[in-house]
Amino acid sequence: MNATARELADQVVAARQKTWEKSNPTVAVVSTEQLNPEDEAIVRRVVAENGYKGEGFKEMVRKVSSLIVGKVEAMADDMPADNAD
Repeated sequence: MNATARELADQVVAARQKTWEKSNPTVAVVSTEQLNPEDEAIVRRVVAENGYKGEGFKEMVRKVSSLIVGKVEAMADDMPADNAD
């Protein structure tokens, strides 16, 4: 059975957590609305490991990446703004 896009996104976030703690990707992800190439490679690896192939693979990579970008953007919205009153 293939995992859902949300489950795969959670796997990628868990895999990238330590790296993201060292170099916060929030600014880059929020400004470009996409993952960096290293994060994209992890997404592709996790999706492939879960049995997705062909067009289903491409679509799942797109969905998982979009979910992760949304999650990062949501976390950024929870952070206090710089120089806020």
